[in-house]
Amino acid sequence: MKAAIYVRVSTSAQVEEGYSLDAQIDRCKAYAVSQDWEIVETYIEEGESAKDLNRAEVKRMLSDAGEGLFDVLLVYRLDRLTRSVRDLHALLDLFDKQNIKFRSATEVYDTTTAMGRLFINIVASLAEWERANLGERVRFGKEQLVREGNWPGGVVPYGYAWDGETMHIVPEEYTTLRELRRLYMAGNGLRNTAMYLNSRGMKRRDDAIWSPTMIGYTLENPIYAGKIRFGSKDKQGKYGFRKKGDRADVMISESSFPTIYSWEEFEEHMERMNKRVKYGNSRKADYWFVGILRCARCGSKLKGSTYTNRRADGTKYEPIRVYKCYNREKGQGCNMPMLRQVVAEEMIMSHVTSVLLSQQEVAAGIDEIQASNRNQAADQEQLLKELRIITERRKKWQYMFAEDMISETDFRARKREDDEQEMIIKKALEDARSYDLGVNPTTIDNLVELNKYWPNLDNLSRKEWMQTLFDSVVIECDQETGEGAHRFKTLPFRITEVIFN
Repeated sequence: MKAAIYVRVSTSAQVEEGYSLDAQIDRCKAYAVSQDWEIVETYIEEGESAKDLNRAEVKRMLSDAGEGLFDVLLVYRLDRLTRSVRDLHALLDLFDKQNIKFRSATEVYDTTTAMGRLFINIVASLAEWERANLGERVRFGKEQLVREGNWPGGVVPYGYAWDGETMHIVPEEYTTLRELRRLYMAGNGLRNTAMYLNSRGMKRRDDAIWSPTMIGYTLENPIYAGKIRFGSKDKQGKYGFRKKGDRADVMISESSFPTIYSWEEFEEHMERMNKRVKYGNSRKADYWFVGILRCARCGSKLKGSTYTNRRADGTKYEPIRVYKCYNREKGQGCNMPMLRQVVAEEMIMSHVTSVLLSQQEVAAGIDEIQASNRNQAADQEQLLKELRIITERRKKWQYMFAEDMISETDFRARKREDDEQEMIIKKALEDARSYDLGVNPTTIDNLVELNKYWPNLDNLSRKEWMQTLFDSVVIECDQETGEGAHRFKTLPFRITEVIFN
């Protein structure tokens, strides 16, 4: 009789308990010799769970069984093959149809009788129960760690280093994460934020590049704002990578870990992300300046619109995007001409350039900011040291509260003091990275980057850049509606006032 052997280990602990692959194979071979069976194939599964049959060697074994390669399947123990009663039934039914026998080298089964099938089902049920019970115990332990504000294990998030007891900020990664959020909040989408970080060499660990998915995952992770999220399995039993809170029941608990940004900042960029999801890349994103353009004559906003002219032969020109005064659109007396988007773009970008040129200290100031970052490394390290001290102190308060050594009121008061001190230190860190140039360094940075990257931005990113940078741009024209305006004529529009956010 031709026999096939299937063996499996899922953890190193099973090796220590005597379930090593070599031990299983030796026992199965000895059993096959005692039965005078010829071993024709051995299926070896390493590092795989028996929770289902979605395993490479199981699939290969089932394929070989269908081709009649063997007459009996031999395992060391039933739970090496499966711990699911449902999967066991499916396998036994399949083996019956293919006239294949099933044997265990350490357990006695006879699947040809009703009693034998009952016995094997009881064993499989116990194995399934054992696996589920173990999973519940492990999950309960991790949930308790999270409730106490401790790390439950797993991959340490970018930006942190884990020493076995607490998290520490990695300074270089902290800088990248702050820049990541700044870029996104400046109006870039996930894709453009990833592109800018990669182009500047601000990559992930092991020189891995940023992807739009990783940017989104990082922004959505509350650990950077001082909270641990746990329990992200969806209804299909899968672990979602993005939007975990929407796809599964999760628990979120306060942690004592140092933060990359505040909870208010977390809520702010989550609001922006949800807004992008809600509106998506709709047609309205084609109008980059909606919401910021104002009519100098009546004060109304300018709305986006599209029209298409026809040639003499009746064919259409390419659609033209324009902006119309709301009061003109409603017939309420305003005579502001339509403003083509290409003209508005030229005016606004020329204004940005003139603002940058008029700020004589901007170019030198940016260099000074970078030089300051290098020269003040010692100061920044001292500030980071103070952050680590606060982290250790938080951990002590957390422990004392968990052990009922201090009341909840005391715990919250001490945590609030630490939070306030942490915000002061983080503000000092931000100040250490720039000189006071008499203007907002973030606004300068945004204007410089807008001027640099504008040609490569997609429609939605352009629109969000505009709405992030500008509160309003007031437009006037030296002509009125109907005074000879046509497709190829540029009317004398001009900007009368610009208000930045």
